[in-house]
Amino acid sequence: MMGAAVVILTVLLCICVVALLLKQKNIDSAEEQLRRINVTHTNGRVQLTSPDRGLERLFIQINAVLDARQAADADYRNKERQLRGQIANISHDLRTPLTAIRGYLQLLHDPNCTSEERNSYLQIIEKRSEALQTLITNFYDLSRVESGEYQTTLGPVDLYAVLCELIAGFYNAFSEQDLEVHPDLEEDLPMVIADKDAVVRIFSNLLQNALQHAQGALSIRQYRQANIVVTQFSNPVTGLTQQDMEHIFDRFYMADRVRSGQNTGLGLCIVKKLVEHMGHIVNATLDEGNFCITIQWNTAPKA
Repeated sequence: MMGAAVVILTVLLCICVVALLLKQKNIDSAEEQLRRINVTHTNGRVQLTSPDRGLERLFIQINAVLDARQAADADYRNKERQLRGQIANISHDLRTPLTAIRGYLQLLHDPNCTSEERNSYLQIIEKRSEALQTLITNFYDLSRVESGEYQTTLGPVDLYAVLCELIAGFYNAFSEQDLEVHPDLEEDLPMVIADKDAVVRIFSNLLQNALQHAQGALSIRQYRQANIVVTQFSNPVTGLTQQDMEHIFDRFYMADRVRSGQNTGLGLCIVKKLVEHMGHIVNATLDEGNFCITIQWNTAPKA
């Protein structure tokens, strides 16, 4: 009887020793795997070398922490790449009009410069200066919107009055670009809940975008649809694809990949952020060469 008990105890002891050795092997292996992941910064996960239910639960939690850290690292690297790209874009966009301004200023110092040429150069310098001011304003406003510092005061806004005034203000610019504008605006529209200054900025950016990209004509519609007011800016374009529509509101995105120093790709980005910041909806579509931006405004409740 005593001998049988000794045998059983010996077997149990052996099992415990083997279990401890396997557990220690799993722990040593996990330590090595973690060390390798930390050194190489790879997206690895810790694996058991032998089955162990107790350690398996621990390893699940360790891998969850690793996944979270790796996702955070990937997000950080992505944001760092975006920041470098943005800095490069900002540098390029600011440098282009500055270079032009400096060039024409040098031409003004030419003693052989005629009065007619001088006036022409001054007009170009003025336009480039205005473009530079627009760039800086766009950069500043985008940073304020994204940081939450852009303050809006929501209240009833008459979209018809705002849009009519802006279209009239852009009349000379439209004429210089030989751009035919076809407004179709309903007058008796309900007020929408928005910030007037933000609405002015949104419409100004859309009109400016049309000046830069519309080919020959711009149609502007504004009408009521059920309980919302719809504003549409549409114009013929070439070179845009359906793939571009997925990124058209991204900052610095320009479908033609060409930078003129006057177009940073920020205008539509600011439009989207301001519209959504006020609780409305904006989208862009491309149909048979016709580019259309549609805003759906929530109307103010009746008193």
